[in-house]
Amino acid sequence: MKKNHCFPHKWGIKMRYVLLVLQVALFLPHGGHASNGVLLPEPKISFSLKDALLKDVIWELEKQSGFVFAYNANDLKKVGKVNVEVKDKNVRDALDICLEGTGLTYVMQQDVIVIKQAEAPVAEVKKITITGKVVDKDSLPLPGVTILLKNTTVGVVTNLDGQYSITIPEVQETVLIFTFVGMKSREVKYTGSNVINIMMEEDVTQVEEVVVTGMFTRKASSFTGSATTIKGDELLKVGNQNVFQSLKALEPGLMIFESLDFGSDPNKVPDMQLRGTSVIAMDVEGASDLRGNFENNPNMPLFILDGFEAAAVKIFDLDINRIESITILKDAAAKAIYGSKAANGVVVVETKRSVTKNLRVTYMGNVNVEAPDLSSYDLCNAREKLEAERIYGMYTPSRTDEIDGVLRLERLYMERLAKVEAGVNTDWMAKPLRNGVGHKHSLMIELGDKNIQLVANLSYNSIAGVMKGSDRENVAGSVFASYRNNRFRFRNELSVNINRSSDSPYGEFSEYTRLNPYWTPVDQYGQITRNAGDEEAYYPNPLYNATLNTSLKDKYTDITDNFEGEYDIFEGLKVRARIGFTRKFTRADHFYPANHLKFNTVQELRKRGSYQINTGEGQTMDYDFSLNYSRQLGDKHYVFGFLSYSLSENTFEEDIFKAEGFPSDKMNSIFFARQYTENSKPTGSESTSRSVGVNAVFNYSFDDRLLMDVTYRTNASSQFGANQRWGNFWSFGGGWNIHNEKWMRELGWFSRLKLRASLGSTGSQGSNAYQSLATYNYSDKYYEDALGAYLLGMKNDDLKWQKKMDYNLGMDMTVKNCFNLVFDYYQSITENLLVALTLPPSSGFTTVQENIGKVKNAGVEVNMSYTVFSHAKDRSYLTLALRGAHNKNKVLKISDSMKAYNERMDKEMLEGGKPVIKYYDGVSMNAIWAVPSLGIDPATGREIYRKKDGRSTFTYDVNDMVICGDNLPKLNGSFSINLGYKGLGFNMTCIYELGAKMFNQTLIDRVENVDMHYNVDRRVLEGRWQNPGDVVRFRSLKSYWDPETQTYPRDVQTKATSRFVQKKNELNISSINISYDFYRYAFVKQIGLERLSLAFYMNDVAKLSTIKTERGLAYPFARNYNFSLQMTF
Repeated sequence: MKKNHCFPHKWGIKMRYVLLVLQVALFLPHGGHASNGVLLPEPKISFSLKDALLKDVIWELEKQSGFVFAYNANDLKKVGKVNVEVKDKNVRDALDICLEGTGLTYVMQQDVIVIKQAEAPVAEVKKITITGKVVDKDSLPLPGVTILLKNTTVGVVTNLDGQYSITIPEVQETVLIFTFVGMKSREVKYTGSNVINIMMEEDVTQVEEVVVTGMFTRKASSFTGSATTIKGDELLKVGNQNVFQSLKALEPGLMIFESLDFGSDPNKVPDMQLRGTSVIAMDVEGASDLRGNFENNPNMPLFILDGFEAAAVKIFDLDINRIESITILKDAAAKAIYGSKAANGVVVVETKRSVTKNLRVTYMGNVNVEAPDLSSYDLCNAREKLEAERIYGMYTPSRTDEIDGVLRLERLYMERLAKVEAGVNTDWMAKPLRNGVGHKHSLMIELGDKNIQLVANLSYNSIAGVMKGSDRENVAGSVFASYRNNRFRFRNELSVNINRSSDSPYGEFSEYTRLNPYWTPVDQYGQITRNAGDEEAYYPNPLYNATLNTSLKDKYTDITDNFEGEYDIFEGLKVRARIGFTRKFTRADHFYPANHLKFNTVQELRKRGSYQINTGEGQTMDYDFSLNYSRQLGDKHYVFGFLSYSLSENTFEEDIFKAEGFPSDKMNSIFFARQYTENSKPTGSESTSRSVGVNAVFNYSFDDRLLMDVTYRTNASSQFGANQRWGNFWSFGGGWNIHNEKWMRELGWFSRLKLRASLGSTGSQGSNAYQSLATYNYSDKYYEDALGAYLLGMKNDDLKWQKKMDYNLGMDMTVKNCFNLVFDYYQSITENLLVALTLPPSSGFTTVQENIGKVKNAGVEVNMSYTVFSHAKDRSYLTLALRGAHNKNKVLKISDSMKAYNERMDKEMLEGGKPVIKYYDGVSMNAIWAVPSLGIDPATGREIYRKKDGRSTFTYDVNDMVICGDNLPKLNGSFSINLGYKGLGFNMTCIYELGAKMFNQTLIDRVENVDMHYNVDRRVLEGRWQNPGDVVRFRSLKSYWDPETQTYPRDVQTKATSRFVQKKNELNISSINISYDFYRYAFVKQIGLERLSLAFYMNDVAKLSTIKTERGLAYPFARNYNFSLQMTF
């Protein structure tokens, strides 16, 4: 078995190499036998030997002639014994006699005679000519493929059309070797046919040889940008649920956030950002109530699917089995080709294409189980909750209570205590939950010939969330066709995606975590009641809503057609035209009948029951025309050029209808409505934006050592002011392939060592289409039959593009093909930040779009992997990987116009118990603002605050707020182990976050500002101040004496202070995957299969954290278990 050692000892190899060189030098031929102008002595030699070894014969010659003989002892041994008789002969004649019939000859040089193997006589060999064509998996010709006759240097290279012709000698076994960078080498035996056509496949061991940008494919060796390429197989090793789940574990620079509110809700697309926050996200009062899929997170990267822009939800619903690769473009040199849309980074997704000329069918089937994860909850049981209420004083009468009130409290306590003693301890959290069982199926059919390739995909994915009634169903189909005729190539892909989703009728999970465990959900007859409480008070039972005909459904249909035509003008130059069309239809139907508990406080029957419909239509058209030039000039010069012109148009329209008055849950259609919702009418939103761009890219490589990339793009967009319509974006990158330097190659350590640097400018236009225009709306008021109108937005002709300047230094290193390291240091400065600022009512406008400042992000990214061993013969390998990223964010400059926003945040903080986001110069956008706390006063049980001047006080003042931490971790990333042996595979990936701070809202809501009428966290009973002198974390549950008001205030609300800002270090066992491939078993072929494999996944297995907070407030988190089957026919 051949083993790959990463650092072998080479002294023995080097010594053998030196001896070999000496031996070759010694046995070099030197012309004829004895001429070369040298006069030989002429001693006469006579001897007779029988059955003698040849070395003894040579020894006798050496004694009589005086010459020194050199020879290979093995050559003499092969001759065996000889009979020799020499009489009165000179040295040359004697040698001829002695070596006759031995297959040996000699060379005479001065006084040395070298004996060596005689060369065989050359016979005339018949010549044959072989021709053919070399293509890739898409039947596209491969120019530059090397064809060699095995064990010789005879060879040719394919031309522009992938054709070749080679003339070789006809021997007993003729084998041709086909090699090309990035492709698997092939050996083909000549069997008599003079035409040999070859299809070459990509070499998965050289995945970094090319970089897919979505517009073109570049040689990785000459690429100076920062880009990470993740193959589809790598994604599937981490998980097979959705793309974002796997990316979160494999790319630390792309932070995909988990939502503490929405947990594992299958109908929520996660928020994400690449290399930090660069856009200020502000809540604008009066924003439209839109439920469509057209609005994007302002920090979301740009997604490109098979060369065309795609929405995040489309990638979220994409069948992960279809993905060939994902390339993340990070710095300016990589992403500047997308210019005005690339500021937040670009994620390029390429789907699989046909790799065979024969019919091939691949089926993937999955069964998915989602189990609720409630490990973050630590709620009181029935007995603990009742005791907490007693300590709080809920059953202690006040001084003013009359005897009836005292008896009522005592009776209430005894009734609840009796329930506890009887064993009532309702697990409310379990009531709306289930183990969701879903399934997914995908089918891929491939067929074609040398000119035509067809690929059809069909998939169905049913996801059952852990909340009962929470589901997501996706049906997708696509047909890809490729046709080539000489220099023409045409591609077209039509895809249809139909999605249906339902939210749980059980409501938000937080409604159940609040309910007291001594309450019961059913009456004495087993019927679910409207009241979860007891006789003393009414508390809505959320389980009752699930018994009604509530409907919370959303759906969309996405139809996309992408066409591409390409023509090879001459060698190296191609012209291409592309057209992309997407049409999307959305609809949301949310129906609540009149007897739904949300209408408990509605007195008028005609207003009970509601129905809201959102219907939307969106359309995207993309056109681009490009020239692509790629050529190797001589031995050392490589150039690449790209020039394109593009147009795009995005339109959408969404209509919103709200109606009320549905007395029966059977009246579940909007035409049963009594009226529009009070003070409302049909409303919605409309948008049209257009852009045009010109793009130029140039790359030069000298001897594959010195590299240069230049990109320039100019864009115009209808979204910006009339005076700032055009934006110019550019990048410059340089690189040095040190491993290709002669002195570095001689070391033999580095198979790759590249230094690269880049800088450049990109833009962002993911904003409102009419943000720079004066907009107005019609009112419902008439004056003399004239309809009135009012202004919504103020015009801003000078509204500029939001631009981002990126700087990047990087290194790519591979040692002995075992250890890989990719390192990047980056800085980015975003200027002209776009924000919708709230205006005073006196202006007549609600908001105006302004350029308000500048933000800086800086950080490092490290990706390391080490292959401990890898043996192709038995498919055994062990790879360890460690990935990490650090980002620091800071506002460099902020406009004075943000003052009003910060003041509004101060007011919100004073009124509530949550920290707010504020923006100041020199401060992180992720800073946690709170009032410094000195803890709980042991004497009084009240919280002590520190003012800005250092004084202590019992009075909370928002003007004392300071930065108490940062939500961003100092280091985040993942590590993994990947092991395989004879078809058995194992992968485990863990995600970590270190050095972050977090405001623990659970301590505020469930411990400090607790509403004792509902269930609470167990910590409410621990660490509480009870008596003077207690040194504890939390204030007293009881009322305290306030000397300022001379009262015992109840319901004292704790505000956001530094007491609740805690360190957050987390380790999440993200995925465990065990798989088995039956490639070694004969029955696989016998039943007509090309491949058969099984896999088992566990995702979100466990989380270890230094902070204890409730996760999944509106929708719980889940652990995922998945069984997978793959068959290829």
